[in-house]
Amino acid sequence: MKALVTGADGFVGQHLIAELLDHGFTVAASALDLPPSRSTLDPEQIASVDWKAADVRDHGTLVRLVAAAMPDRIYHLAGFASGALARQYASDAVHINAGGTVNLCEAVVAVRELEPEFDPRILIMGSCDAYGDAARDGVPLTEDMSLRPVSVYGLSKASQELAAHTYRRAHGLQIFVVRGFNLVGPGQEPPFVVPEFAVQVARIAARESEPLVKVGNLGVERDFTDVRDGVEALRLLMDLDMPRAAYNVASGRTIRIETILDWIVDEAGIEVEIEVVPSRVRREELAMVVGDATRLREDTGWMPRRDVEASVRETYRWMWSRFARTENTNTVV
Repeated sequence: MKALVTGADGFVGQHLIAELLDHGFTVAASALDLPPSRSTLDPEQIASVDWKAADVRDHGTLVRLVAAAMPDRIYHLAGFASGALARQYASDAVHINAGGTVNLCEAVVAVRELEPEFDPRILIMGSCDAYGDAARDGVPLTEDMSLRPVSVYGLSKASQELAAHTYRRAHGLQIFVVRGFNLVGPGQEPPFVVPEFAVQVARIAARESEPLVKVGNLGVERDFTDVRDGVEALRLLMDLDMPRAAYNVASGRTIRIETILDWIVDEAGIEVEIEVVPSRVRREELAMVVGDATRLREDTGWMPRRDVEASVRETYRWMWSRFARTENTNTVV
């Protein structure tokens, strides 16, 4: 069984590659630039993957990528994954997330015209941000709820979903969407909240900065899942004979952002002061976002197995190890 992963050098992409290799898949992977810019994969895993450079804005490149790989399964992860970056580059976020999905679907259609038996299953990595203010009442979000985005990032992911479902109806593609909630684990980089805190605390622990952590709204609550549990869900969904149109990947419980920071500071064994930075408090931010993964559980039997506190602490240790390596490199003997 062969899988193609786009956006494979990202946080989720590399954990997904490890999951697929562990389950016997042949993996082709695309990234914007090669070699992969960061890695939680070991050298043997990296060498096992057929890496290709591909920009999802380039339709021709995607046609060649798909034609060369001829995958049974396509995991489309490429695109903007950060709300902070989407706010900064609004039109690019919509163009790449929605337009990149269109280009991928068009590439599959083009290859299928030449090879009529080619009919891969396609998973589109969406986001809970597409729900928008459907979460305003704090009730668990289900896949049947309307998409009402209140951010540019949510708009880009809702538009991506619309594109995917259009190609499912118009061209009969085997395509469905996963709405991911907050994934966490080693390998994640800022501006996501856990690594953002981890970087600040690691700098303080390394005595590279004063003991002050700059934050946004610590009172909001979000639904966190370890990324390794998350990519297991992606693999299991692709095993289904007839996946439904959309699935939430969520734990079903919330954690205050303040608690996340407390765990990281405790893991570092230091004391810090907190400064709320007004520019980090988003006007459209919702007080509580929690997902209902009943559909995923019923269809696959999936349940999150890893403790989120342990995952957050592991993420800090992974970040701290990078600072330790830098310190050792800079030490003159």
